[in-house]
Amino acid sequence: MKKLISMIAVAALLITGCAKELKVTTAENLKVEYGEELDNTKLFNAKESDENVKVDKVEGFDAKKMGEQEITVTFTDDNKDKEEKLKITVEDTKKPVIELKKESVGITAGDKLELKDNIKSVKDPVDGDLKYSDKTVEKDGYYIDKGKLDTKKAGTYEVKVIAADKNGNKTEKSFKVNVKKKETAKKPNGTGNSNTSNNGGSSSSNPSNTGNSGSNTGSSSGGSNNSSNSNGGSSNNGGGQKPVNPAPHQHYVDSSNSGHDDLVMSGMWFDTLAEADAWVDNYDGPDGTWGSYGYSAAQCSCGKYTVYFFNIGYME
Repeated sequence: MKKLISMIAVAALLITGCAKELKVTTAENLKVEYGEELDNTKLFNAKESDENVKVDKVEGFDAKKMGEQEITVTFTDDNKDKEEKLKITVEDTKKPVIELKKESVGITAGDKLELKDNIKSVKDPVDGDLKYSDKTVEKDGYYIDKGKLDTKKAGTYEVKVIAADKNGNKTEKSFKVNVKKKETAKKPNGTGNSNTSNNGGSSSSNPSNTGNSGSNTGSSSGGSNNSSNSNGGSSNNGGGQKPVNPAPHQHYVDSSNSGHDDLVMSGMWFDTLAEADAWVDNYDGPDGTWGSYGYSAAQCSCGKYTVYFFNIGYME
């Protein structure tokens, strides 16, 4: 009986001694991309491990936790199991993506411009849309660097869209802003009843016509009528023709001697220089700048004065 028990003990010992531990060679210096699932096949070296080894379960892994992590991995070959501690590093190498509507936008000087209207989208590959900020951001958002942009001054400017994800990765993308010069009126719109005539530097005028037609005051003789018109002139209206009214008066001043190539007539006429001065003092021009420029007054043959401007800086 004792001999039988001894044989059973020896057999059990032999069986226990023959049982081998599952051999698994785990991975070292393993790096995982931020937000991505863990690839279990990369947790061990299949060539240096027992046959049919696979990962049964993983504990302690967070795909959105940056830096080094320690995880617990249970390996199995469906007969034996083995638990191992592994260290992995989560890193974010993917930058935000900026999409623009246009590579350049154009406005007229003085117009309003909303730069972010040219941005189609700003996204992080993992965390999605990033929010706009009117201030500089270092993480989780985007802003626009206007540079030297001046929407009131004609020129071509470059602005930058700068995006940063939650982990501080940054992307920049630029577009151009073309500011065009604002078109202005070539001369002011006069409100007076005056006409300007260019007669090669010579001055001519006709007295104002105060009547609608001449009146016949003489008696007929020899089939002809002598009639005087309202301006003191006489006309022969043979054959019963109606008297012809003289042309209306046209104000005129010879400005060829002014010495200013950029001279512009105001189109306004006044009885005195004082009235002309008063009008200029209270008139800023169609764009509100004329009051700061020089002017001169001259007299028409009819006795009225006009105002003309020079050094008009805003005109093309």
